[in-house]
Amino acid sequence: MIAFQSRRIQELLGASLETAQYSHCMTLLSNKVSEAFDLDFKAELYGNTEQAKRALAGDVAAMANTAGGLLILGIEEDGQARAAVAPGVSVADAEVARIRQIVASNVVPFPQLDVLQIEDPARPGFGLLVIAVARSPLAPHAVLVNDGMRYPRRNGATIRYLSEPEVAMAYRERFASAHDQVERAQYIEQEALMRLSTKNQKCWIVVSLVPDLPGEFLIDQKALRTIRAELISQRPMILPTSLSWRHAAVGRRRMIVDDAGSELMAGYLSAALYHDGAGSFAMNAEEVVRPQLGGGASQDERCLNDEQTVNAILSGLFFLASHARDRASAGGNALVRVCIHPTTDGAVYLGSGRRGISPPRSEQLKVPVSAAEAVAPLDALATLGPDLLATAYLLASELFQEFGLPECGQLTRDGQIRTGYWSAVPWPEFMQQWAPSVGVTLSSEILPG
Repeated sequence: MIAFQSRRIQELLGASLETAQYSHCMTLLSNKVSEAFDLDFKAELYGNTEQAKRALAGDVAAMANTAGGLLILGIEEDGQARAAVAPGVSVADAEVARIRQIVASNVVPFPQLDVLQIEDPARPGFGLLVIAVARSPLAPHAVLVNDGMRYPRRNGATIRYLSEPEVAMAYRERFASAHDQVERAQYIEQEALMRLSTKNQKCWIVVSLVPDLPGEFLIDQKALRTIRAELISQRPMILPTSLSWRHAAVGRRRMIVDDAGSELMAGYLSAALYHDGAGSFAMNAEEVVRPQLGGGASQDERCLNDEQTVNAILSGLFFLASHARDRASAGGNALVRVCIHPTTDGAVYLGSGRRGISPPRSEQLKVPVSAAEAVAPLDALATLGPDLLATAYLLASELFQEFGLPECGQLTRDGQIRTGYWSAVPWPEFMQQWAPSVGVTLSSEILPG
């Protein structure tokens, strides 16, 4: 997945960056597209002089510090900065590596970029190099000039450098943005709780996600029809369960999907998909079946199923990240937050369906419950694979520590599945086929103690 995403650029090309070919880029010439804040044409490759290297570094940093964009090498503009001719450049792998090395040596911190090699079918080895630079949550990015640093930013089709007060403000905005993300995630979580039923005396696992770089998901009648067509009757859990979406509606700046049906409140499943790519996902976790509660235990005690909890976290991360990346075109990293919300006044413990162990296997959950938080690349969370599982491990382990347990047994820190900690039918059999298909390793490790 290319980090930079832009509906405007996609419309200019007539294709996404992932699928763009030489013919798509030639439409920039036929349509006489002008350079802009997110589009810059260069007739030649950047040279090897110090001045040329600084020019490349400055152009990349300026894009990252503004709205992101494309530097297209191999297209020459006319006197009005419109794409005019395409002399082309070498698209060799060595040139791609040189570009990345120059940026890495001259821009601080290193911005997120992709270098696309788009070959001219009529001239093998030649065509266009497209440097796609994502808008950066780490802005401002500085360019090293002698012993100092300068901070470029796009100003229309040109570049200007930030003054000292503007640099200070840019750093302030970077740190304020991280704080705002946490507040937004908490707000989204609280909004989610208002739609969840408390009748069945179980525990809700609520996952919330806020991307670094907001996107845009248009909420209109067409979007509602699309959401209903895509999601209604679909089962969102990665490890299969009987839960499915039954109802979709519009809320303020968000779509709401749940299993409410004719009920006003969700019983087991609920999600909110926001216009900017943020969202919440809630699942009512199943209780471990216990033939007896043990000495001194009361009937209103609950024992949360550890496998269901991990499945809720995994499924919530993937569902929300897929919305942020694929519907809203959000980017960068994402702040993810997971919390347990009991709907009972009785004590809550963490149990295991695998061993049927009842309290006091874990300590009693302390209320109010602290949330688990992590930051991960959005694209990694929206891709089934080890990175997704590794993030779920960190979040689940934090939650399990609220019960006095050191870590999550079902997953490993590097994104493997510990097969001995899963028992719910048909999950063990499902994993034998699913895990290899997404590049996940199955481990027979048993934790000590």
